[in-house]
Amino acid sequence: MLYLFALLALTLNPFVWIAYYKKRSFIYFQIFRVTFGLFFLFILDYIQLIDYSTEALIKFGLLYMAFFFLCDLIYPHVKGYFIFGSLAILFLLISAYLQFVYPYTIANDKYEFVVKKTTVASREKESMDEKHIAVVPESYARYRSEKKLGELAHSSYYDLGDSTLQKIDGELFWVTPIEYTGFFKWTKGKDVPGYIKMSAEDENKDAVLVKAAMKYVPSAYFQEDLKRLVRSKYKHTILLEASFEPDDQDNPYYVLPYGDYNKFRQMVDIKGIYVVNPQTGDIQNYLLNNIPEYIDHVIPTSVAEDWNEWYGKYVHGFWNTIFSKEDIISPTKWEDINEVNGVFNKDLQLNWFTDFTRSKSGSGSMVGYSMMNARTGKLTFYTDANGSLNGKAAINVAEKTFRAEKYEAGTPLLYTIYGQFTWVVPLMDSNSVLREMMLVNAKDEKIYSHSNAKAKLFNDYKYALATQLKDDKSIPTDIANKKKTAGKISYVYKAEETNSTMVKFMLSGQNKIFQVSSTDFPYSIFIEKGMNVSIDYIDTEELVVSVDSLTIESLQ
Repeated sequence: MLYLFALLALTLNPFVWIAYYKKRSFIYFQIFRVTFGLFFLFILDYIQLIDYSTEALIKFGLLYMAFFFLCDLIYPHVKGYFIFGSLAILFLLISAYLQFVYPYTIANDKYEFVVKKTTVASREKESMDEKHIAVVPESYARYRSEKKLGELAHSSYYDLGDSTLQKIDGELFWVTPIEYTGFFKWTKGKDVPGYIKMSAEDENKDAVLVKAAMKYVPSAYFQEDLKRLVRSKYKHTILLEASFEPDDQDNPYYVLPYGDYNKFRQMVDIKGIYVVNPQTGDIQNYLLNNIPEYIDHVIPTSVAEDWNEWYGKYVHGFWNTIFSKEDIISPTKWEDINEVNGVFNKDLQLNWFTDFTRSKSGSGSMVGYSMMNARTGKLTFYTDANGSLNGKAAINVAEKTFRAEKYEAGTPLLYTIYGQFTWVVPLMDSNSVLREMMLVNAKDEKIYSHSNAKAKLFNDYKYALATQLKDDKSIPTDIANKKKTAGKISYVYKAEETNSTMVKFMLSGQNKIFQVSSTDFPYSIFIEKGMNVSIDYIDTEELVVSVDSLTIESLQ
């Protein structure tokens, strides 16, 4: 049915037909026009996979008809010349208005659309479980995945697809589908061999190749192209970006969100998802309120970015963005990466995170941050982070700390850790190898920890919070308790360091190792086995703990 519109490529002015129908060149020109019309429709239908909707018909139909009406202007001395010429200009003006002007007239509608999905809160109620904080950056996961890809037979046939952060059976992974490198490799390769996953929680685990031969993938061609497969069965819905999502048993699936456009193709409203089995081509349709549990990605990052931008930019309409710019806030802009990034909360629900700054360029502090539920699209804007470091400032702190090593910071993510807004910043060398991880307190950049081991990273941060934020009532007492103990020294060890001596000792009947520096307690260098001491220390639940106060009874 669609290709019947090619007949509208013919000259529609009857007076032109009356004047020229006997000329062979005119007939050839009409055949060429119909052929070109068929080609144009083929591009829209088979290549662009455009939806069969009224708004799509108007948007592309205006340009289509304007072009062929302009073609008739080569017949200037025929009746109807000015009518069809005027129609061509009118259609072009309408098309230009809809494309370039109309989007700005609905700024208030865009803001109201997002506000209906938004809740404003002070801060997240619970601190994040450190076990499920993704400390492995995407760039490092892809580096390890590239090495795993190189182990495949005919590895030149394949490339890595987009990596996504996902929950699989209660653990966070970077998941990367394998794709074809091009048309000729697709013709030679029967199927892509599977996908690669790497733990996002444990930096010491290697990437794993999950073997699962897949036929219907985004990089395939003709009817094996994933999106074309779905479009062949669902003609009228808006298809958004596909994401790759294995289930908890590592079975591969692709997810294509779909929906409708509001305000003449300016605002997409997501209605559900198509779940495609890339091995068989089977397609399941799920509405937004009935999404399978294993699926994390429903709202695409491009949609999340638009909604966040509308929320901060159009608070007082379009003209406010030009003149007074009152109350405008902006999501932090990044180079070469998405403005929103995946963060799993304490309940292991994926959210799209972005921090907001004032519209003034170069601002190093944020006015708040948002978390958008990636399954439902519900957005929560948190205000208590106002005045805290933004992501770019956190990167600056991390890179300055390792200036000599020339480490490059990866994408920073904000979590509530031990009751504090905290940036998690990975640091890589020039080869994208993960070298250090850093926790930077968003309220005070002088409070941070860094390590290449996750356990030490978080325990050092506990200690830094407990010792440097002593008067901050937000430090949970069950995270870093200040305790007292006393006893006889059973073992002692002293190590010379630059300008100080580190003393470690144990007390009879206790299994903790206490450490103290002569810089903090000069008399500690005289500690010997058998002495009685009284100490205060910060209990971070580690075997080795630092002494906060030391009293040597024999020196009293």
